[in-house]
Amino acid sequence: MWRYWRIVDPRKAIILTGLLIAFVSTSIHLIQISGDRYNINSWHPDTVKAAAARAAASQNAANPSK
Repeated sequence: MWRYWRIVDPRKAIILTGLLIAFVSTSIHLIQISGDRYNINSWHPDTVKAAAARAAASQNAANPSK
């Protein structure tokens, strides 16, 4: 392992690892809040009501009654 650290600068490796973790965690966060498919707040009553209203609206739009 000591040979590896003679090739790679430890400061750069630590900074790059931190940036990679920040990028991945930010990406995951943005994906979760971007849509209903990955919505992690489905336990909240307002979110459940809003999702049900959207589902009903899309169902009515797809099958309009006469």
